[in-house]
Amino acid sequence: MVRRSAETLTALLHDDFIYVNAGGTRFDKLGYIETYCTSGKVVFHEQEIDDLLVGEFPGFAVATLTVRDRFNAGGREVLATYRSLCVFTDANGKWLWAAGQTMPTS
Repeated sequence: MVRRSAETLTALLHDDFIYVNAGGTRFDKLGYIETYCTSGKVVFHEQEIDDLLVGEFPGFAVATLTVRDRFNAGGREVLATYRSLCVFTDANGKWLWAAGQTMPTS
């Protein structure tokens, strides 16, 4: 996210990716990449991950984590902490991010 690499993110996201951000906006793969990588609408400066817990199941995995973000959006700098849930699918031996939801911590 900090590198804003659309190429890297495209390779990591499942084609049917779905994500809901902390503001309640839902994104598909193309919308997520556009918003967070290519458009400049949201520009991450730092992203620190903590409290990562991963559970693996047949064909998929679920991760929960705390994310401390520093980014610019809509002309303002945001420094906030969020909780996220991410679902990964095993696509022929390659883990792809399939779905996620992020929420404010308080």
